[in-house]
Amino acid sequence: MSESAKYDAQMKKLEGLCEEHDLTFRFNHNSYPITLVIRPAQGMGQQLSMLENADSRDYISPDASMVIYRKDGELAMKISGTFTLPESLRSKLKNLYIKLSDFWLQYFHRDIMQRHSLSGAAMPVIAENEADDSDEEDEGFEEVEPSESADQEDEATEPDEDLITAGTLLVRQENKASMRLLQQRLNIGYSAAARLMDVLEQRGVVGPYRGAEPREVLPTDVPED
Repeated sequence: MSESAKYDAQMKKLEGLCEEHDLTFRFNHNSYPITLVIRPAQGMGQQLSMLENADSRDYISPDASMVIYRKDGELAMKISGTFTLPESLRSKLKNLYIKLSDFWLQYFHRDIMQRHSLSGAAMPVIAENEADDSDEEDEGFEEVEPSESADQEDEATEPDEDLITAGTLLVRQENKASMRLLQQRLNIGYSAAARLMDVLEQRGVVGPYRGAEPREVLPTDVPED
């Protein structure tokens, strides 16, 4: 089942859940963070029902709203007005939000990659001021060997000597060789960084690919063979 089909299935579940509990929703995926806004249904019958239950434990004021969102990887909820819902219903809404946002992001990412909307230096890279590029953080992070089909338009292009020199100086100064380091410091895309890493290995600057283990930066007196 594709991401779009999974997304549609979860959307139908959300529609049924909100209809069952006299709620309306709006799923906003055109800005960051993605949000799910839940409000009480505003029909006259629903408003009278809420007024009749004003003293009950599940009372919802007509102007209430609940916003579920995920920012920097953390799930959060913001409530305005009186919006008292059973914990089981809140959990269902949170789970539906997580699935909807995940399926949407997967579909969005695949669509961009398949249409080649972003490539090379235009691909987003985590900036150094947003993440600590320390040795500890790279432990357990596996460098993925690029597939033969990656960036087919550039597969025959070798890095120029200036880029090779810059990459050599960088890994030796940092005593560290990672794809992320090359991308961040040299402002290049993943494929260019992968080709550069291959050249650095061929020239005896870095050791061979070792899966989850970081590559070794070889001393300058080690011969290339």
